Amino acid sequence: MLRAYKHNENHILCEIPLEQLEKGSWINCAAPDTAELTKLNELTGIPVDSLQTALDREERSHVELEDDYIFVVVNTPVVLETDAYDALPLGIFITRQFFVTVCLETNTVIQKFLNNSFTSFQTYKKTRFLFQILSQASSSFLFYLQQIYKQTDVIETQVRKSLQNKELLRLLELQKSLTYFNFALHANENVMERLMRLRNSPLPSLLKMYEEDEDLLEDVIIENKQALEMAEI
Repeated sequence: MLRAYKHNENHILCEIPLEQLEKGSWINCAAPDTAELTKLNELTGIPVDSLQTALDREERSHVELEDDYIFVVVNTPVVLETDAYDALPLGIFITRQFFVTVCLETNTVIQKFLNNSFTSFQTYKKTRFLFQILSQASSSFLFYLQQIYKQTDVIETQVRKSLQNKELLRLLELQKSLTYFNFALHANENVMERLMRLRNSPLPSLLKMYEEDEDLLEDVIIENKQALEMAEI
């Protein structure tokens, strides 16, 4: 799926035809096929191999600074099934013209922006948009960690009443999910700290960071640390 969006003069997010892309547009690419990746390359100039990197399920969170674009990979939580969670890489590209998101499957974090859940979100405020995605990823991790906490509490009560393999296996599945989350949150922390360090260096022209952006990133780092502490507990 390859679609483009832009806020109109009334600050409402609208889908626009790919043929009518203009500066400040957001291109979202979920579960793309080869033809869509080629089309995305033609529209943005981002190399296909970089786009494919964002589709690697095992890709670690990191930041790459290129001449024509900034490439950020961040982990987002995903529900596999009952009692099973994992982390899914989300690729974010900031070019001089567009904001691009690429993911192996439909991403719940991105979906919240598509649903117009954020009144302060604007496609053309690319640095702010990046930090808002990081914020929503951290919030989602916290939400699912709270769900794991509740599930664990219920299962432990059941285990005390009757030692059944089914309940023990559920606990093991949740423990595995916590391991995935812990790894993903640490990797995201490295990305956030790298982005924060950019404010003290000559910033790339593609990443304009204003005071309110720095404040937002600081809040996101705190929220991510809270999620890490909860996972470790």
